[in-house]
Amino acid sequence: MVGAACLMSLVVFCFLKYVEFERRSEARELGQRFALRLVERISETSAGVYMLTAAVDRQTGKVSRFDELADELLANFPLMRVLELAPGGVIWHVHPLRGNEVVVGHDLLLDKTRNREVHLAVTRRQMAIAGPLVLRQGGVGILARYPLFTVGPDGRSRFWGLSIGVIDFPSLLLMAGEGEFAQRGYGYEICWKPLGSEHCRNLNGEPVVVSSMAENMDIGLSQAEWHLAVSRPGGWLSVLELSIGLLVVVAGTLGAGFLVRPSDEGVPAPQDA
Repeated sequence: MVGAACLMSLVVFCFLKYVEFERRSEARELGQRFALRLVERISETSAGVYMLTAAVDRQTGKVSRFDELADELLANFPLMRVLELAPGGVIWHVHPLRGNEVVVGHDLLLDKTRNREVHLAVTRRQMAIAGPLVLRQGGVGILARYPLFTVGPDGRSRFWGLSIGVIDFPSLLLMAGEGEFAQRGYGYEICWKPLGSEHCRNLNGEPVVVSSMAENMDIGLSQAEWHLAVSRPGGWLSVLELSIGLLVVVAGTLGAGFLVRPSDEGVPAPQDA
């Protein structure tokens, strides 16, 4: 009886672990494909930030045809929400201006809440990605900033300012295929580790605790630290599945006990004295 119960429990346990393993494997595969598409879309869209630098004369530092060029780039990079130029680190050129007036005159170098990535971009002379975060003008976006340098009469380069692109985060997730998670019965969460921070933070800036109950992976962005967690709402195994497993164990144990119970057949009837 005890041996039958142990055997049945082992069979059910192994089966449930197999189901969990299959679901975790599917979740990791979904997450890896999603992360790859995110990186591809961000890289493609960030190209518009590089192209915007054509509006700045590298000898004189003068800006020309900004709105015309920015309008053309926004048409070619649909995920790009806003394009900006920030001479000396101060945002003065914004396209489209309507709805983004609040950022005009914003000094990025003095903004202690968001200037770490700016200083990194200038120091390394390369693109820096910040976010996803809540934007000053509303909504959620990713900030791609590229430092520009001009060449002086002495032949030495000098920091001119920044070329900036704001990538719309909800549209990015949609184009990367976030709907596939819900279709397969999974959920996901993305967090960003700001430069100098020990914790990954969500859109509200709150620290995110990495759960062992999720499939966790890093998103391969060279300019930022992103983390993706894929999980299954309610757990890898549902309450119904666990209940059915328990019932199978109980039913199998009782059935085994019934089969091995001694039978009364063949026992001689008592004889009268």
